[in-house]
Amino acid sequence: MPVMCRALVPEVLPAVMPQVPAVPEFLPAAPAAPVLPSRVPADLPAEGREALAAALAGPVPGAQRKTGRKTVLPDDVTPLTWDDVEMARFLGFLRSMSDRRDPRGRRLPLDYLVALAVAAGAAGDDSPEAAAAWAAAAPARILHRLGAPRDAAGNPRRPDAATFSRVLGDPAHAQQADDVLCAWTAARARDLRPGMRKHLRVDGKALRGAARGGTAPMLLSGLWDDGTTAAQLPVNTRKENEIPVFRDLLDKIPAGDLEGAVISADQMHTQRKHAAKIGKAGAFFLFTIGGNQQKLFDAADALPWRALAGEAWTVDRGHGRIDARTIKTLPPTPEILKKWPEVRQVFLVERYSYGTDGELLGAVAVLGITSLPPDQADAADLLAYLRGHWSIEMHHYARDLTFGEDGHRSATAPQAFAAIRNAVLGSLRLLGVTRISAQIRTAGRHPYQLPFQLLGLAGLWTPPPA
Repeated sequence: MPVMCRALVPEVLPAVMPQVPAVPEFLPAAPAAPVLPSRVPADLPAEGREALAAALAGPVPGAQRKTGRKTVLPDDVTPLTWDDVEMARFLGFLRSMSDRRDPRGRRLPLDYLVALAVAAGAAGDDSPEAAAAWAAAAPARILHRLGAPRDAAGNPRRPDAATFSRVLGDPAHAQQADDVLCAWTAARARDLRPGMRKHLRVDGKALRGAARGGTAPMLLSGLWDDGTTAAQLPVNTRKENEIPVFRDLLDKIPAGDLEGAVISADQMHTQRKHAAKIGKAGAFFLFTIGGNQQKLFDAADALPWRALAGEAWTVDRGHGRIDARTIKTLPPTPEILKKWPEVRQVFLVERYSYGTDGELLGAVAVLGITSLPPDQADAADLLAYLRGHWSIEMHHYARDLTFGEDGHRSATAPQAFAAIRNAVLGSLRLLGVTRISAQIRTAGRHPYQLPFQLLGLAGLWTPPPA
């Protein structure tokens, strides 16, 4: 039998009343539906529609330009201290060029002329006439650092505009200058940004200001994702287009640099020979498809895209418009693999462009193929690579806007000075400079100091410790 225990029970038990929230006099209204244009991408999810509505109302939250990034280097006129290692490497690349001129009439070495042109280009003086003016006013100590030969009085020799035009206008000299400057910027990029994911964008650009007889020189460039130029070759538009030059361009790039890289190009370069060459180099291609590959286009277009939901999306506001993009991916069919065995994914990108008032400016759908397998690049990665490829146009825009490349009427050395502009832009990108025009203007105010800092050849002088 259980033992009974005496327990003290209070006379009045405490009462615990539930806390009921007060009912407001007026209930809040339901949140307003986002204001959207009449036509939006069908695969844009709810989050994307909200981002699009926010972009129409103003800048997308979190997508404003980042602060704290380097824009313009300081206006400092303190003496420079040269980086002897970097200067030796720079001049070493230039001295690897072979001079085609007769030694008996050679007063100015080829490497000295190119070094002068690069330094002048970093100050915004990127034509034969401007480079000659920069050299004419340069301090003697600067010219001696760049390898200037001396005259009978011991003073550095200064080239004129005709010398720049004649020597750098030689096609062989121009190509050598292009090659060594690409190699030099690539070496700097490997030092400053080791282990980066490599993406090579290939595109052509006409130098309209240097047109001769109605034909503008064309250059095919390969641009890395760090803003440096990997290689550049001229295109003889009278005899050929960019297609055969593409494979020659890849041969200019060291095989080790191409290993594991993603190479993108426009529809012209969607060629089976290009795909095979990229695969042999251990790289991956990402091509869009157009009418030049009609059978491939029809096979990709016949895939069941309507039955597939969008896998990734982006919404961006800038340059006076708003862009909404969606992407879907599918594996290739046997019909595609029969002639394109390297393909691992087929994709469909839809882009809707709106004005800031919500008016639809245009809608486009783009089909494409890639040799990247899904486990190495998902739909969001492919969309990022595509947007990265389209950014090569911004590099060309910078050459036109900052240096006025299409406005240069000199047809004497277009490729050499285009290579110099590439080298300068690549150096600024490696420094994280975003306001390219402002930086060039700043360098122009201190033309014999800041250009060498921009190029990584010198640093600002600091007083020794007391």
